[in-house]
Amino acid sequence: MKKVILIPLVASSALLGCQDTKKPQSNDNTAITAEKQHAAWVGNYKGTTPCMGCLSRCEDCPGMAVALELHEDQTYTLTRESLSGHNDVEVLKGAIRFNDDTQQQLELMHVQTRNLLYVDLDQQLLEIREDQTAKRYQMQSDFLLNKAV
Repeated sequence: MKKVILIPLVASSALLGCQDTKKPQSNDNTAITAEKQHAAWVGNYKGTTPCMGCLSRCEDCPGMAVALELHEDQTYTLTRESLSGHNDVEVLKGAIRFNDDTQQQLELMHVQTRNLLYVDLDQQLLEIREDQTAKRYQMQSDFLLNKAV
């Protein structure tokens, strides 16, 4: 008599199906990287600007040291220090409001003067603009903050 050997289909389909059921790996790293990627304007910016009452640098006035931190949650920390020593260090915190869809024109809320900024992503700097009009100062180079690396 011949013996019949039965191979269960479940076992054979599991062996063959093992290769077919594997899904191609999705690129989960791309999603994680996108979440971790910061907005281009986020960072620390520093520079020296004219005093609050001046529209350009004066020979007899060293100006103000300005440090601005723009945070991912659309808040800021602004530190202004008179280099002449006449005023105390001013630290302001608040929210940022964007005035355009490209997020290149922003306003520092709760800052009375020099609160309008233009973000130059190519040059990695901020340009302080005139209050209310957002036009460039005549001496534009005096109102630039460079992004710290």
